[in-house]
Amino acid sequence: SAIDDLFKPPTRLQSLVDRAVGPQRDEPDLALNLDICDLVNRKKGNYPHDAVFALLPYINGRAPAQAQLALTLLDNLVKNCGHPVHYQIGSREFLNELFRRFPEYQPSLTNAVHYRVLEMLQEWRVSLCQRSRYREDLQRINDMYALLCRKGWRFPRIDSDNVAVVLEPEDTLKTKEELEKEDMDAMQAKLQELLRRATPRDLREANKLMKVITGYEQSTKQRDYNKEWEDELQALEHKSTVLHEMLREADPGRPIDDTVQELLNKCTSSLTRLRRLIAEHEAGEGAEERGDLDRMVRLSDTIGEAVEAAKELRCGRKPQMRALGTNDTGAEPQAAADANELISWDDDTDSAPNPVPNTDPVETPK
Repeated sequence: SAIDDLFKPPTRLQSLVDRAVGPQRDEPDLALNLDICDLVNRKKGNYPHDAVFALLPYINGRAPAQAQLALTLLDNLVKNCGHPVHYQIGSREFLNELFRRFPEYQPSLTNAVHYRVLEMLQEWRVSLCQRSRYREDLQRINDMYALLCRKGWRFPRIDSDNVAVVLEPEDTLKTKEELEKEDMDAMQAKLQELLRRATPRDLREANKLMKVITGYEQSTKQRDYNKEWEDELQALEHKSTVLHEMLREADPGRPIDDTVQELLNKCTSSLTRLRRLIAEHEAGEGAEERGDLDRMVRLSDTIGEAVEAAKELRCGRKPQMRALGTNDTGAEPQAAADANELISWDDDTDSAPNPVPNTDPVETPK
């Protein structure tokens, strides 16, 4: 009963949240916040729901300092706990409660708490709703954004660095096994929430989802993990080949231009991942086929050579780089003139149409 719940001792999660946003705290405790994220990731189940909803009374409370601490912890959860938390913040129940204390129309000066909430909603919209593998579960974020725009609310400009860490980089190399596990974790998070709500409609949907999870039925959106892995390798091969050719043609007397630097950053971000996959396979832990391993070794060598070439160019020296052929990356040689194709670096650009808000930035609260 409600009376019994009132006198229940707080759970460990609730106790940690209370400590993280308590009135005695002047600034966020990042170590404690990450401990909470780690607890949510380990326990799973109802923990993602309980963690984000435990913050709402503080966010909607009358103590601005505690509200800011709660928003910081919410931001940490979103950036460290993956889709189970993303699914919760994209729910109608959470979004309605998050904006419950907002006035119908925007005042001339937005208070600091409302400003930060608007900023976070904007970050979620341009990252999760456009780039997430499971963005169909998060469209209520777009709906809330559209509603606020219709009421004349203006959104602040957001920091692209903050948006970048909401999700992993789009070109992160993932094996077939990792892609399958990611999808399974997302389905289990959705199943947990459907069972928690337990309405007749939710239970019918949960029954269908359980059949998919157990393999009793095939999903209507069954993914081809072999094709996704092949597409990832081909995309990286193309990028590394273009980068290699552009660096070969670069003038050591001129700085590396932004296009080459961006492509270098994308390839370099994959290099550590490639080397780890190669090491796992050589240690007998990886599941990649021999052909895939050879391709990864060639890719690692090509990107490593490009990184060294970039260092030489920055020192004003012309790098000695071999000409690439089909056997070097698995892709045909690509001339530097094909750099125009780099506009399609990001493989998945589908996104739900979003309303265009008032372009005037919100005045930063004093």
